[in-house]
Amino acid sequence: MSSSGARDRVLDAALRLIRRRGDARVTMAHIAKAAGLSRQAVYLHFADRAALMVALARHNHERLGLPADIQRLKNAPTGTAMLEMAVSLNARRNAEVWAVARAVDAIRRTDAAAARAWQDRLESRLALCRVIVSRLEAEGSLRPGLNSSIAADLLWTMTSLRMWEDLVLDREWSAAQYQRYVTRVVIGALTSGSQSS
Repeated sequence: MSSSGARDRVLDAALRLIRRRGDARVTMAHIAKAAGLSRQAVYLHFADRAALMVALARHNHERLGLPADIQRLKNAPTGTAMLEMAVSLNARRNAEVWAVARAVDAIRRTDAAAARAWQDRLESRLALCRVIVSRLEAEGSLRPGLNSSIAADLLWTMTSLRMWEDLVLDREWSAAQYQRYVTRVVIGALTSGSQSS
């Protein structure tokens, strides 16, 4: 088995365990057993559990095709189109991301590995929000008087998994409702223009 094949096997096994258990309290020994490998083989690919958890979050995103979706978002014709695509991406993909994210979130305050994985994903999302706001600013469509750093923080919060969870899972909004209303709120809050729909 190739090195990348064994690495993917470990990550897929960890993903299955977390989804089945509903939390991220899995040890390297549990993961090794689920992958049919020795613990030493797992440590050949991941220096520690924290490195494995960070890689797992990225692996889950890659399995779902999120890097390609994000690249399409970055290639959108305007900053406003990027905003629309970001909310649409959440509406379509958050249900698939939620189980792993929730499992990591549940233990991140008491588990350094989970905290590192969580922080890595948050920083990645914030970086994307900054790219979108930079485009709005460059096009002159960022709301006048709104600092770009504040705008990125607002976008990061308004498109967070927590907000999606509150609206879709707790308040039982449909994906279409989430997309429609959150898009309106985000565009209204961050841009100088308005959405036509």
